[in-house]
Parts: sequence; C-alpha cells; structure tokens
Amino acid sequence: MDHLSAESARLLDSLIHQAPSTSPIPGRAARPAGTKAAIRRCDAAWRRAFNACMEDDDNEYIAADQASEAFRNAMPLLDGYDGVRNFIACVAHGILIDAIPREKGGQLLYAAQVAMAIFQRDHKPAQAAPLTPQAKGQNLDPHPLPPH
Repeated sequence: MDHLSAESARLLDSLIHQAPSTSPIPGRAARPAGTKAAIRRCDAAWRRAFNACMEDDDNEYIAADQASEAFRNAMPLLDGYDGVRNFIACVAHGILIDAIPREKGGQLLYAAQVAMAIFQRDHKPAQAAPLTPQAKGQNLDPHPLPPH
C-alpha cells in the first residue's frame, strides 16, 4: 500500500473518513441496508439533483454534472465488508449510467480495493501457534530413559 499516489491516498482518506453531509440533498448520513438499497439511494440523489437543476437552469450538461456529484455523495461509506460491497455496486452502476466518468470510476474502485485489503488485514483471525513436537505427544529424545 506504500505505492499509493498522493491523490489516491487523499481520495481514499476522504472516502473512509467523510464528515456527514450538510447538503439539503441526502448524503452519506443514512446507510442503506443492502446493495439494491444503496443503488436506489444513489439513483434517487441523482434524479433529485438533476430535476432541481433543470427547474433553475435549462442546461442539461450542468444538471447532469451536479447530479453526478449528488450520486457520488450518496454512495455508501467504505466501512466494513457490506459498505465496500455496496460502494462497488454503486460505482459500477454509476459508470453504466454515466453518472461517474470511467476514469473517476477506476479511482473509486481502486479505493474500494485498498479499503477491503485494509479491512481484511485488520480483521484477520489470530492464527494458533504451530504445535511443537512435545505438544503433539511425540518424544524427540533419541535416547529415552526406560520407565522405573
């Protein structure tokens, strides 16, 4: 993980340690329970932002740009296995519907990969020490004493 660029490290840090959104558009405060719920949440944020922008300004390009930001802000936190799984699902969906540019999607997927590796490393179960021959009940003394 030492090979992260400064930009990737900042992106990962901002995704993992994000403050609650103060935007009127719901952000990351509520966490969807599953993948479908996470995608629905991101889609709903995109639609709300797009429609609000189109009411104020008839420019679809600006509306789509603001909607894409709302989509990304509604994405789940990279918090635990479920959060990473839901985050990846939202990134993939966002790329498919052009809410997330492909290059940004690649960065987000890499951040999810790094977060998952850190999560797995931090939650790896402790391994038991290998049994010594004595613990296995074997006597390694080449010249055992006869029993008395």
